[in-house]
Amino acid sequence: MRFAMRVALLAIGVAGPVLDAQECPRRAVQHIRPSLRGPLALAGTYEAPFEFVCGQPLTVRVQQEGTTLTAVADAPPGCAVAQRVRWRGEVGAGQTSFPVEVAQRGAELSARGTATLLDPCTLAITTAGRAGAARYRRTDGPCARGDAPRPVVAFIGGALDDWNHNLQRVYCAYDAQWERTTRLYFLHTDDPAEVRRRILERAAGAPVALVGHSYGANFAYELANTLRDDGGVALLLTLDPVSGPAAPRVPLQPGAARRWINVWAGSGVGFSSCGLAGAIGGAWGSRPEADLDLRFPPDPAKDDPSLDHCKTEEMFLLPPVQDALASLRRG
Repeated sequence: MRFAMRVALLAIGVAGPVLDAQECPRRAVQHIRPSLRGPLALAGTYEAPFEFVCGQPLTVRVQQEGTTLTAVADAPPGCAVAQRVRWRGEVGAGQTSFPVEVAQRGAELSARGTATLLDPCTLAITTAGRAGAARYRRTDGPCARGDAPRPVVAFIGGALDDWNHNLQRVYCAYDAQWERTTRLYFLHTDDPAEVRRRILERAAGAPVALVGHSYGANFAYELANTLRDDGGVALLLTLDPVSGPAAPRVPLQPGAARRWINVWAGSGVGFSSCGLAGAIGGAWGSRPEADLDLRFPPDPAKDDPSLDHCKTEEMFLLPPVQDALASLRRG
């Protein structure tokens, strides 16, 4: 019976078109930005390369007290604008656009404008009644220029993910450019040695997060063990993991992962290809040995046995998961 069900699911998987596992649809919107969950740390030194004062590009020091941002001109002594406030505004958690007061020539904060965060290192200030926007690029802290490697977030899809895109959709929605990370995508059928080689090559010593779903979660778990001698991974995220024995084949070795978050579907078996995947493949379920063991959905009243195993984006967007991903940039 189990064999027949496996064959049936395989038949479903080969019935449709297959996309290149490394490509995202052009219409895909990269809307998952974990760093926006908490207060934004925007204090630092910024340059406005197209705004000149006293014969040189303007540099400002942005000070942050709570939600208040104040930009003060960092100009040479004797320059008329030195230490003057250029703009001030209030930014809330998760906001990428907020109102500001802007200093006009020879006046103090006399105009209203809007600040837009284009990415964690770039602010654009538009002023009412003026065309264009002044861009401020942060030059210190995590935004310092250079060739320092970025944290790697490697997504590993489960059975037929190159057809059903359960995890590939999350990979495509995750905004690596905004998060200043590097994203990679693999399938659980890929060669583990080659996956390991590519991850280490791209990370070049930077933190690594492994995100796996279904059979891909089992792959990620076992891959973390092989990376232990290379410093391990900063985060191991297993989304409703599945493997033949319905449990990890070997324990997670000390040093393999600094943090392991396991998300498991608590709704049981559903009568669909998605709902049957765990029952056929051997879902791990709850893993109390994980650093964080999260039931999905958190509210049992919202259980959907036919679809919960495949709700990868909702699992990925659980607040503790997003907080853990946001911490990658902080090391």
